[in-house]
Amino acid sequence: MLHSRVGRVAAICGLLAVLFALMVGLGTATPAPKMGDYPAEDALAADYDRYVGESVQVTGTVTKTEPVKIAVGYEYTANSEYHSGTLTITVRNVDKAVAEGESLQVYGTLGPDQTITAENSVRVPAMNYTAMYLVSAIAGLWTLGRLICGWRLDWQTWALCRREHRLRPIQTVLGKIREVLF
Repeated sequence: MLHSRVGRVAAICGLLAVLFALMVGLGTATPAPKMGDYPAEDALAADYDRYVGESVQVTGTVTKTEPVKIAVGYEYTANSEYHSGTLTITVRNVDKAVAEGESLQVYGTLGPDQTITAENSVRVPAMNYTAMYLVSAIAGLWTLGRLICGWRLDWQTWALCRREHRLRPIQTVLGKIREVLF
């Protein structure tokens, strides 16, 4: 089946259909605290009073440190209407020093008037996100470079084939620099 172009296209379309079905199916899943899936930002925004007194887990940006307040973004659809915005939640019993702009993930008990009594919290300094994106970009470029140097696309069969002789762009560039300088 995968030896012909039609077979490969059919296989790719089938995999994309399965991916789409999984996205839709998992997107409709509701929180299940018994399985470690606690109500989060979207569920709280959709029906806050339903979860008062229950364990919740939210992540937001610290907007105030005394008392600790976090801005929690949400997006949900109800009755064919799209809702998005930000909830401001006061967090009690934060056992770590936090600074404005940091990301704070809180697990605790939801109280009335948009409060959470924290049982556990994790703070992520804003700089960590910059480092994460930088490292991810470098890793992506390195992987792309390895792919281009070691593999080629066979346009007749639309298949990815190993190169007989790997491309060595860094060695080629360094060789040209040596020729020019010396």
